[in-house]
Amino acid sequence: MVQLVVDSGCDLPDEFLRKYNVAVLPHSVSVGKDSFGDQRNPAQMSHFYARSLVDRSRQVNSGPAGEPEIEKVISRLIRQGQTDILVQTINAANSPTYTNAVNVARKLGSDTVNINTVDSHTLFSGQGLLALYTLSLIQKGLTGAQIKSRAEEFGRKMVGYAAIQDVYYLRERGRQKNEKSVSWLKAFMARSLDLHPILSMTYQGSAVADTVKTYDGCTHRLFELAEEKMAADELLMPAVVVSIAGPLKDLEKVPGFKAFEKKAAEHKVKIYRSVMSLSGGINLGPGTVALAIAAK
Repeated sequence: MVQLVVDSGCDLPDEFLRKYNVAVLPHSVSVGKDSFGDQRNPAQMSHFYARSLVDRSRQVNSGPAGEPEIEKVISRLIRQGQTDILVQTINAANSPTYTNAVNVARKLGSDTVNINTVDSHTLFSGQGLLALYTLSLIQKGLTGAQIKSRAEEFGRKMVGYAAIQDVYYLRERGRQKNEKSVSWLKAFMARSLDLHPILSMTYQGSAVADTVKTYDGCTHRLFELAEEKMAADELLMPAVVVSIAGPLKDLEKVPGFKAFEKKAAEHKVKIYRSVMSLSGGINLGPGTVALAIAAK
Protein backbone atom coordinates (compact mmCIF):
# COMPACT_ATOMS: atom_id res chain seq x y z
CA MET A 1 0.00 0.00 0.00
CA VAL A 2 1.16 3.54 -0.79
CA GLN A 3 2.49 5.65 2.09
CA LEU A 4 1.28 9.26 1.95
CA VAL A 5 3.54 12.07 3.15
CA VAL A 6 2.40 15.70 3.43
CA ASP A 7 4.05 18.82 4.79
CA SER A 8 2.81 20.68 7.85
CA GLY A 9 1.00 23.22 5.67
CA CYS A 10 -1.67 20.55 5.07
CA ASP A 11 -4.84 21.50 6.95
CA LEU A 12 -6.31 18.29 8.33
CA PRO A 13 -6.97 17.37 11.96
CA ASP A 14 -4.10 15.66 13.77
CA GLU A 15 -6.30 12.72 14.75
CA PHE A 16 -7.17 12.16 11.08
CA LEU A 17 -3.50 12.20 10.04
CA ARG A 18 -2.68 9.71 12.81
CA LYS A 19 -5.64 7.45 11.95
CA TYR A 20 -4.42 7.06 8.37
CA ASN A 21 -0.73 7.04 9.30
CA VAL A 22 0.09 10.11 7.22
CA ALA A 23 3.67 11.30 7.77
CA VAL A 24 4.29 15.03 8.12
CA LEU A 25 7.29 17.05 6.88
CA PRO A 26 7.89 19.94 9.31
CA HIS A 27 8.01 23.52 8.11
CA SER A 28 10.23 25.71 10.27
CA VAL A 29 8.75 28.43 12.45
CA SER A 30 10.64 31.19 14.26
CA VAL A 31 9.36 33.54 16.95
CA GLY A 32 12.02 36.14 17.65
CA LYS A 33 15.21 34.17 18.33
CA ASP A 34 13.41 30.89 19.01
CA SER A 35 12.75 28.38 16.21
CA PHE A 36 11.08 24.98 15.99
CA GLY A 37 9.66 22.53 13.50
CA ASP A 38 5.91 22.64 12.88
CA GLN A 39 4.66 19.05 13.18
CA ARG A 40 0.94 19.93 13.30
CA ASN A 41 1.06 19.00 16.97
CA PRO A 42 -2.30 20.04 18.55
CA ALA A 43 -0.76 21.24 21.83
CA GLN A 44 1.88 23.25 19.97
CA MET A 45 -0.67 24.84 17.64
CA SER A 46 -3.06 25.61 20.50
CA HIS A 47 -0.23 27.28 22.45
CA PHE A 48 0.82 29.27 19.40
CA TYR A 49 -2.64 30.67 18.67
CA ALA A 50 -3.79 30.99 22.30
CA ARG A 51 -0.83 33.26 23.08
CA SER A 52 -1.54 35.35 19.97
CA LEU A 53 1.97 34.74 18.66
CA VAL A 54 0.65 35.58 15.18
CA ASP A 55 0.21 39.33 15.13
CA ARG A 56 1.83 42.42 13.65
CA SER A 57 3.72 43.25 16.86
CA ARG A 58 5.90 40.11 16.73
CA GLN A 59 8.75 38.98 14.52
CA VAL A 60 7.31 35.65 13.39
CA ASN A 61 8.41 33.79 10.27
CA SER A 62 7.93 30.42 8.60
CA GLY A 63 10.29 28.52 6.34
CA PRO A 64 10.21 25.41 4.13
CA ALA A 65 10.87 21.83 5.13
CA GLY A 66 14.57 21.43 4.39
CA GLU A 67 16.24 18.49 2.66
CA PRO A 68 17.75 17.11 5.91
CA GLU A 69 14.32 17.08 7.61
CA ILE A 70 12.66 15.51 4.57
CA GLU A 71 15.41 12.90 4.25
CA LYS A 72 15.00 12.00 7.93
CA VAL A 73 11.26 11.37 7.52
CA ILE A 74 11.57 9.41 4.25
CA SER A 75 14.51 7.34 5.49
CA ARG A 76 12.52 6.33 8.57
CA LEU A 77 9.62 5.18 6.37
CA ILE A 78 11.98 3.12 4.20
CA ARG A 79 13.46 1.47 7.29
CA GLN A 80 9.91 0.61 8.34
CA GLY A 81 9.46 -1.26 5.07
CA GLN A 82 7.64 1.30 2.93
CA THR A 83 8.50 0.83 -0.75
CA ASP A 84 5.90 3.04 -2.48
CA ILE A 85 5.91 6.57 -1.08
CA LEU A 86 3.96 9.60 -2.30
CA VAL A 87 5.01 13.07 -1.10
CA GLN A 88 2.59 15.99 -1.52
CA THR A 89 3.76 19.51 -0.73
CA ILE A 90 2.67 23.10 -0.55
CA ASN A 91 2.60 25.08 -3.80
CA ALA A 92 6.12 25.13 -5.28
CA ALA A 93 5.62 28.76 -6.36
CA ASN A 94 5.35 29.76 -2.69
CA SER A 95 7.91 27.47 -1.07
CA PRO A 96 11.08 25.44 -1.87
CA THR A 97 9.63 22.44 -0.01
CA TYR A 98 8.61 20.73 -3.26
CA THR A 99 12.06 21.15 -4.82
CA ASN A 100 13.64 19.85 -1.62
CA ALA A 101 11.34 16.81 -1.71
CA VAL A 102 12.22 16.11 -5.36
CA ASN A 103 15.93 16.19 -4.52
CA VAL A 104 15.46 13.78 -1.62
CA ALA A 105 13.32 11.46 -3.76
CA ARG A 106 16.11 11.26 -6.34
CA LYS A 107 18.61 10.48 -3.62
CA LEU A 108 16.64 7.81 -1.76
CA GLY A 109 14.64 6.24 -4.59
CA SER A 110 15.90 2.94 -5.99
CA ASP A 111 14.87 -0.13 -7.96
CA THR A 112 13.01 -1.35 -4.88
CA VAL A 113 11.77 1.97 -3.45
CA ASN A 114 9.48 4.22 -5.52
CA ILE A 115 9.13 7.81 -4.34
CA ASN A 116 6.70 10.05 -6.24
CA THR A 117 6.34 13.78 -5.57
CA VAL A 118 3.29 15.97 -6.18
CA ASP A 119 3.20 19.75 -6.18
CA SER A 120 -0.27 20.52 -4.79
CA HIS A 121 -0.34 23.94 -6.51
CA THR A 122 -2.38 25.08 -3.53
CA LEU A 123 -2.10 26.04 0.14
CA PHE A 124 -3.35 24.90 3.53
CA SER A 125 -7.06 23.86 3.25
CA GLY A 126 -6.46 22.99 -0.42
CA GLN A 127 -3.63 20.67 0.60
CA GLY A 128 -6.00 19.03 3.04
CA LEU A 129 -8.56 18.36 0.32
CA LEU A 130 -5.93 16.90 -2.01
CA ALA A 131 -4.72 14.62 0.79
CA LEU A 132 -8.30 13.38 1.34
CA TYR A 133 -8.63 12.58 -2.35
CA THR A 134 -5.26 10.84 -2.34
CA LEU A 135 -6.20 8.68 0.65
CA SER A 136 -9.36 7.57 -1.19
CA LEU A 137 -7.17 6.39 -4.09
CA ILE A 138 -4.77 4.61 -1.74
CA GLN A 139 -7.68 2.70 -0.25
CA LYS A 140 -8.64 1.58 -3.77
CA GLY A 141 -5.21 -0.03 -4.13
CA LEU A 142 -3.66 2.24 -6.77
CA THR A 143 0.12 2.55 -7.04
CA GLY A 144 2.02 5.73 -6.21
CA ALA A 145 2.63 6.47 -9.90
CA GLN A 146 -1.07 6.06 -10.69
CA ILE A 147 -2.08 8.25 -7.77
CA LYS A 148 0.41 10.95 -8.75
CA SER A 149 -1.22 11.28 -12.17
CA ARG A 150 -4.76 11.36 -10.81
CA ALA A 151 -3.90 13.71 -7.94
CA GLU A 152 -2.31 16.20 -10.33
CA GLU A 153 -5.44 16.11 -12.50
CA PHE A 154 -7.70 16.54 -9.44
CA GLY A 155 -5.52 19.44 -8.30
CA ARG A 156 -6.39 21.34 -11.49
CA LYS A 157 -10.06 21.30 -10.42
CA MET A 158 -9.47 22.52 -6.87
CA VAL A 159 -9.92 26.04 -5.58
CA GLY A 160 -8.99 27.31 -2.15
CA TYR A 161 -10.45 30.48 -0.63
CA ALA A 162 -9.34 32.55 2.35
CA ALA A 163 -11.29 35.36 4.04
CA ILE A 164 -8.71 37.91 5.21
CA GLN A 165 -9.44 39.72 8.46
CA ASP A 166 -6.38 42.02 8.65
CA VAL A 167 -5.32 43.42 5.27
CA TYR A 168 -2.50 45.42 6.86
CA TYR A 169 -1.06 42.18 8.24
CA LEU A 170 -1.32 40.52 4.83
CA ARG A 171 0.42 43.47 3.20
CA GLU A 172 3.28 43.39 5.70
CA ARG A 173 3.80 39.64 5.28
CA GLY A 174 3.76 40.05 1.52
CA ARG A 175 6.23 42.94 1.68
CA GLN A 176 8.68 40.77 3.63
CA LYS A 177 8.52 38.22 0.80
CA ASN A 178 8.71 40.85 -1.95
CA GLU A 179 5.05 40.23 -2.83
CA LYS A 180 3.51 43.60 -3.70
CA SER A 181 -0.05 42.65 -4.71
CA VAL A 182 -1.42 44.50 -1.66
CA SER A 183 -0.07 48.05 -1.69
CA TRP A 184 -0.07 50.49 1.21
CA LEU A 185 -2.84 52.44 -0.51
CA LYS A 186 -5.00 49.32 -0.97
CA ALA A 187 -4.47 48.38 2.66
CA PHE A 188 -5.30 51.92 3.82
CA MET A 189 -8.47 52.05 1.72
CA ALA A 190 -9.52 48.59 2.90
CA ARG A 191 -9.15 49.62 6.53
CA SER A 192 -10.89 52.97 6.00
CA LEU A 193 -13.88 51.37 4.29
CA ASP A 194 -13.84 48.14 6.37
CA LEU A 195 -13.30 46.05 3.24
CA HIS A 196 -11.99 42.48 3.39
CA PRO A 197 -10.74 40.44 0.43
CA ILE A 198 -11.39 36.80 -0.28
CA LEU A 199 -8.25 35.36 -1.83
CA SER A 200 -8.50 32.41 -4.22
CA MET A 201 -5.81 29.89 -5.13
CA THR A 202 -6.08 27.63 -8.15
CA TYR A 203 -3.67 25.66 -10.31
CA GLN A 204 -3.15 28.85 -12.34
CA GLY A 205 -2.21 31.04 -9.38
CA SER A 206 -3.72 33.37 -6.80
CA ALA A 207 -6.21 36.21 -7.20
CA VAL A 208 -8.82 38.21 -5.29
CA ALA A 209 -12.13 36.41 -5.77
CA ASP A 210 -14.24 39.08 -4.07
CA THR A 211 -14.03 42.05 -1.71
CA VAL A 212 -16.71 42.42 0.93
CA LYS A 213 -17.61 45.09 3.46
CA THR A 214 -17.13 44.00 7.10
CA TYR A 215 -15.44 40.77 8.10
CA ASP A 216 -18.78 39.22 9.04
CA GLY A 217 -19.94 39.83 5.48
CA CYS A 218 -16.66 38.45 4.17
CA THR A 219 -16.99 35.10 5.95
CA HIS A 220 -20.65 34.82 4.91
CA ARG A 221 -19.57 35.29 1.30
CA LEU A 222 -16.74 32.78 1.71
CA PHE A 223 -19.20 30.02 2.62
CA GLU A 224 -21.62 31.11 -0.10
CA LEU A 225 -18.94 30.41 -2.72
CA ALA A 226 -18.94 26.76 -1.69
CA GLU A 227 -22.73 26.63 -1.20
CA GLU A 228 -23.24 27.79 -4.80
CA LYS A 229 -21.20 24.85 -6.09
CA MET A 230 -23.07 22.42 -3.85
CA ALA A 231 -26.45 23.74 -4.99
CA ALA A 232 -25.41 23.38 -8.64
CA ASP A 233 -24.23 19.80 -7.96
CA GLU A 234 -20.77 20.71 -9.26
CA LEU A 235 -18.57 19.27 -6.52
CA LEU A 236 -16.25 16.53 -7.75
CA MET A 237 -15.86 15.20 -4.20
CA PRO A 238 -18.51 15.48 -1.45
CA ALA A 239 -16.07 17.10 0.94
CA VAL A 240 -15.03 20.59 2.00
CA VAL A 241 -12.02 21.39 4.17
CA VAL A 242 -12.48 24.43 6.43
CA SER A 243 -9.67 25.79 8.58
CA ILE A 244 -9.22 28.73 10.93
CA ALA A 245 -6.10 30.55 12.08
CA GLY A 246 -7.01 30.22 15.72
CA PRO A 247 -8.60 27.78 18.17
CA LEU A 248 -10.90 25.28 16.45
CA LYS A 249 -13.76 26.13 18.83
CA ASP A 250 -13.81 29.65 17.36
CA LEU A 251 -14.99 28.24 14.03
CA GLU A 252 -18.45 27.76 15.57
CA LYS A 253 -18.63 31.53 16.11
CA VAL A 254 -17.67 32.51 12.55
CA PRO A 255 -20.61 34.27 10.86
CA GLY A 256 -22.14 32.04 8.21
CA PHE A 257 -20.59 28.78 9.37
CA LYS A 258 -23.67 27.34 11.11
CA ALA A 259 -25.81 27.96 8.02
CA PHE A 260 -23.07 26.44 5.89
CA GLU A 261 -23.11 23.28 8.01
CA LYS A 262 -26.84 22.91 7.39
CA LYS A 263 -26.44 23.40 3.64
CA ALA A 264 -23.63 20.84 3.53
CA ALA A 265 -25.75 18.30 5.42
CA GLU A 266 -28.63 18.85 2.99
CA HIS A 267 -26.32 18.08 0.06
CA LYS A 268 -24.59 15.17 1.87
CA VAL A 269 -21.25 16.98 1.81
CA LYS A 270 -18.85 16.29 4.67
CA ILE A 271 -17.01 19.19 6.32
CA TYR A 272 -13.52 18.52 7.61
CA ARG A 273 -12.63 21.13 10.25
CA SER A 274 -9.03 21.94 11.06
CA VAL A 275 -6.85 24.45 12.82
CA MET A 276 -4.92 26.28 10.10
CA SER A 277 -1.26 25.36 9.87
CA LEU A 278 1.14 27.70 11.63
CA SER A 279 2.56 28.63 8.21
CA GLY A 280 -0.96 29.58 7.12
CA GLY A 281 -1.63 31.65 10.20
CA ILE A 282 1.71 33.40 9.93
CA ASN A 283 1.27 34.29 6.26
CA LEU A 284 -2.47 35.03 6.09
CA GLY A 285 -2.95 36.50 9.55
CA PRO A 286 -4.83 35.71 12.76
CA GLY A 287 -8.53 34.99 12.42
CA THR A 288 -8.27 34.00 8.77
CA VAL A 289 -10.87 31.42 7.71
CA ALA A 290 -10.17 29.27 4.65
CA LEU A 291 -11.94 26.53 2.74
CA ALA A 292 -11.24 24.35 -0.28
CA ILE A 293 -13.44 22.54 -2.79
CA ALA A 294 -13.00 20.71 -6.07
CA ALA A 295 -15.59 21.51 -8.71
CA LYS A 296 -16.42 20.99 -12.36
